[in-house]
Amino acid sequence: MQSHSSSSAPHIPNATSEEDLVDWGLQPDAIEGQSRSSGRLLFKREEGGERVVESGLWVCTPGSWRLSIPGDELCYFLAGRATYTEHNGETIEVSAGTVVHFPSGWTGRCDVHERMRNSYMLALGPTAIDRGASPVMRGPLTIGSLVDWGAVPTMIEGKSMTSGRLLHKGPGGRSETGVWVCTPGHWNCHVTSDEYCHFIAGRCTYTHESGEVIEIRPDTLAFFPKDWKGTCRIHETVRKVYMIR
Repeated sequence: MQSHSSSSAPHIPNATSEEDLVDWGLQPDAIEGQSRSSGRLLFKREEGGERVVESGLWVCTPGSWRLSIPGDELCYFLAGRATYTEHNGETIEVSAGTVVHFPSGWTGRCDVHERMRNSYMLALGPTAIDRGASPVMRGPLTIGSLVDWGAVPTMIEGKSMTSGRLLHKGPGGRSETGVWVCTPGHWNCHVTSDEYCHFIAGRCTYTHESGEVIEIRPDTLAFFPKDWKGTCRIHETVRKVYMIR
């Protein structure tokens, strides 16, 4: 397995089985056991010495600890089993195929029952007010009742049609998360906001304006930084879990 961290759009093929991970140490604020984390950082942006956007792959062994999330975070769980319990009593059971949008300011505990793996994007921001329950989606590969989001407006060849299911969309330019589907075609691509993508079906090729070619297959985790420009050629209908911020 190989990650492509120096790419214009950093990406990890076969994210579910990637084992070239970095030891991130014991999980702090332990309640029970000694959970140990490892992972692969895909992208990180800092402003004024502070992290504002981060994306990558995270693995954690069993145990329990206190958790406070400083920004909107999308987690797509690829393996394992865990329970997240917010301070208000909300409980989220996660396993392979669960997608959770944790709103900024979420606090509580995490109990990992079986070695857990997820891909994620964290975008720092103010605590969400009156946010309600954390949005959860299960089975993004097969989930139906998709909304027609229309044709890609920058076509070069063909007519790619998009559809999807929105998981969360915050006010005032805050993060958007969900599932996106696109049919075959070739089009110009300009990424206007940082975007995390975990491709779960289909096949496509992104070509950066520099000429770099990025081949996408199922289970490719990718991060497209703001202002990435190039083209996208969809060979087989693509489906991805995404977060835009």
